[in-house]
Amino acid sequence: MNKFKEEREAFEAIGNTYAVADGINRTKVTIAGVPCAWFSPDNAPENDIVVYIHGGAFIYGSLTSHAPLVSHIARTLNRRVLLIDYRLAPEHPFPAGIEDCIAVITMLTAENPQITFGIIGDSAGGNIAMSIQLFLREAAGPSAGYTIVISPWVDLTCTNTSYERNKILDTILSQAYLRQCATMYAAGKDLSNPYLSPVNGSFQGLAPVLILCGTHEILQDDAANLYKRLLECQVETELMLFEGALHVWPFTDISSEASQKALNEMAAFSVKYRQSL
Repeated sequence: MNKFKEEREAFEAIGNTYAVADGINRTKVTIAGVPCAWFSPDNAPENDIVVYIHGGAFIYGSLTSHAPLVSHIARTLNRRVLLIDYRLAPEHPFPAGIEDCIAVITMLTAENPQITFGIIGDSAGGNIAMSIQLFLREAAGPSAGYTIVISPWVDLTCTNTSYERNKILDTILSQAYLRQCATMYAAGKDLSNPYLSPVNGSFQGLAPVLILCGTHEILQDDAANLYKRLLECQVETELMLFEGALHVWPFTDISSEASQKALNEMAAFSVKYRQSL
């Protein structure tokens, strides 16, 4: 696993090309046995929070890699954000990461029944963000007041036409790479299973969802098809396409015009749809 150690450190470095936002307090905690970290603006409400599920193709990502991005989201939304350090493949394939996120949300809400929450996830984290809500609904568990997904990878079959249409434009991802990661994560399970590819899920009754995606992504059709699926399930949803943007663009450059617009759109959506305290 030395190979993954080096690659994971490299991924963390990509996420730390800009500084953590000013005025954000970081606190590491363990919830349900899962490492997490709070990112808290000084004047944020205590009981209206965000749960953040990081991306990294199910293989990479940590409390370190996403600290800068999550801190800027916390500041712009003026919300306490809990970043979950879920277990990663291939050491811990599906459904380990999902189980960790469910355990954290379940314990957090059980111990703090006054809390309302939204969920934000990027890339593979967007996949998990949608999948865990299928599990939580089946278990009559806690429900989010809204969900925001950035460049969601929600179809692990990797067969959408945007893989071919945008393969030259997308300088970050490739179909071969994502297929390899999907295979490691799924560990022999059917990739079309809704818990692996939540674009195939049934989301009736889900709270509103905001989908953000760049037009240069090979995952553009993942976002578009998720939007269509949510509409079919009568879920209130919005799809925002960012012209020329690459995969999870705020992760690598928070100061760009597209990143600042994405932050502001997330903040407006959270205000519009968050549950009443």
